[in-house]
Amino acid sequence: MREKDPNSRGTKGSKDLAGEPSSAGQDPRIGIPDDDDDPFKGSIIEEPDPSHAVEAAADDSELDFTGIATDDPPSDVTIDVDDEQGASQIPGFLLHTGENSIVAPIPRGVSQPLPKAAARPEPDAPRAMTSTTKRSSAAQLRHDLRTPFNQIFGYSEMLLEDAEEKRDEFVGAHVRQLLSDGRQLLAVIDELLDPKAQRPSQERLNRDLLFPLAHLRTHVERLVQIFKQNDRDDVSADVELIADAVQRLDEIVSGGAVNKILHASRPAPEPSQTSLPPVPSRPTSIARSSDTGRILVVDDNESNRSMLARRLEREGHTVQLADNGKSALHMLRSQDFDLVLLDVMMPEMDGYQVLEQLHSDDKFRGLPVIMISALDEIDTVVKSIELGAEDYLPKPFNPVILRARIGACLEKKRLRDRERAYVRKLRSEQERSEQLLLNILPRPIAERLKEGQRTIADVFPDVTVLFADLVGFTRMSEQLPPAELVAMLNRIFSMFDQLAEKHGLEKIKTIGDEYMAASGLPMPRPDHAEAMAEMALDMLAVIERFNAKRNRGVRIRIGLNCGPVTAGIIGTKKFAYDLWGDTVNIASRMESHGIANAVQVTEATYKRLRHKYAFQRRGIIHVKGKGALCTYFLVGRRPQKSAGSEQSDVKPAVIVTRHSANVDLSKPITMDVPARVPIIDDD
Repeated sequence: MREKDPNSRGTKGSKDLAGEPSSAGQDPRIGIPDDDDDPFKGSIIEEPDPSHAVEAAADDSELDFTGIATDDPPSDVTIDVDDEQGASQIPGFLLHTGENSIVAPIPRGVSQPLPKAAARPEPDAPRAMTSTTKRSSAAQLRHDLRTPFNQIFGYSEMLLEDAEEKRDEFVGAHVRQLLSDGRQLLAVIDELLDPKAQRPSQERLNRDLLFPLAHLRTHVERLVQIFKQNDRDDVSADVELIADAVQRLDEIVSGGAVNKILHASRPAPEPSQTSLPPVPSRPTSIARSSDTGRILVVDDNESNRSMLARRLEREGHTVQLADNGKSALHMLRSQDFDLVLLDVMMPEMDGYQVLEQLHSDDKFRGLPVIMISALDEIDTVVKSIELGAEDYLPKPFNPVILRARIGACLEKKRLRDRERAYVRKLRSEQERSEQLLLNILPRPIAERLKEGQRTIADVFPDVTVLFADLVGFTRMSEQLPPAELVAMLNRIFSMFDQLAEKHGLEKIKTIGDEYMAASGLPMPRPDHAEAMAEMALDMLAVIERFNAKRNRGVRIRIGLNCGPVTAGIIGTKKFAYDLWGDTVNIASRMESHGIANAVQVTEATYKRLRHKYAFQRRGIIHVKGKGALCTYFLVGRRPQKSAGSEQSDVKPAVIVTRHSANVDLSKPITMDVPARVPIIDDD
């Protein structure tokens, strides 16, 4: 290299521009070793090598200035080159690194054209990206870049919160500077990767992206050393995690991904739109909610999962982690969660597929899901919301917004859970009320009441009415304690209720020790008389069983009658479903004029049942208000007639004598219990 005029802006000799000798292979910055493989990677230039300078200037690949720390724009300098083509000058720039400075050639395309002799043939230009491909690639790159930023900001914010709580200004000052550097770098990346922005020059790329990145890495590595030297193990581990994230960020940028996107054709710039002011990373006062929940974090990146888990646990939440969509669905089906933080881009099953699965399952309809991703394009947000996501958070997270969104989602979840609990309680109360109503009214009548009918009165032309009464109950009530008497009545009538349900009959009411039931209403049925006969015989059987088990002497009279009745509801508060008509009155007389442990029926009832049941004719009795009536005693079921054989004689289950003045009907008549005894629990 030839001597340059002292007044020129070039440089020569073995001294750097600060006037101090520079040691070969030694970088003046703390913690950043010199890279011998790259002459432009932060090393001090003592004797600029023309071949290196020209080759670097002509090289079409991206220059890596990782590790160069400067806050000033490059100074305009020139480098003298003496090669086989003769002497010439190439443009360079001046970098300030603390107390020292270095000179490096400017890559082609940044400021001045290179000498013709130094230029190398251009490689074959790659096929230009389409707008769709470029947009997709830029979105993917933003996702890849924001993932380490998310970790940098996440751990830094937690360190800063701890430092402020402990009033540790030493840590706080360093972390605040780290956050500031990171936010500036993120803003640059977002601006450079904006599809609507103009393609930046290489000079701006170096100044705005590579230099700040190198400065950030230097700062983090220095912090690691400082905290270790000061035995700050409580923070050094988190700073090392931040350093790992910065290293991954550096690898992405140094790998040429940014240049590949930036060198693609860009559309003409559009007028800038006013953007919202940035939300402060940490307000002066934050009222932490006492409401916490169970949160499932789903992210394929382990660092992201760990960082989110630590932050959420600091807020008091219970956190579970899943590394893919399938694991998340399995955990959701086996455990209860209040909120899901779901990453969009994951292998095997991405966040959209998980959302679709959750939305199609009614069990998870009320589970809030916040999508988290470095993809901040509007299409991604819209798709997430359309698939059922509650909210969307772009990486890196602002801790204030993250806390607010989580708090809002948990509050909505609590309100939904409370609403569901109220609905379940209301439904339970409604079912209970309906069941109580059904205990009073037949189901069809209850349905008509719920539909708003105020007056319900129906005529049924053909039904069977039963009355049953306990014989000697008045004397029994005088002998038994009240509690024991009521308990006995409750057991007996409960068994009768089971029989009524078994035979499809309608219990009408109980009056004292009297039980009333009807068959053929409110839904008509052709076999109403047969069903009531079965009921009567079973009632005799359960009374016999009750007496044998409890050593009681309870006796019962039963009366049946068939015919038309009027049925309806009376009352507005303690309303009741009741029957009226001559058929009801005669059925009551059949019971009151009967004998103990026997079933007395009218002649009309006898004619309906005589082919299936055995009867003994009682004869004519005088009924108050009705005069003389011919009645019969139901004594049992007729056996089925076998094919080819004659009807066999029936041995009656009840044997009574013809009514006469000499017969004392107040005394019980011996009766054989029917062979078929129903199993009714009387406990």
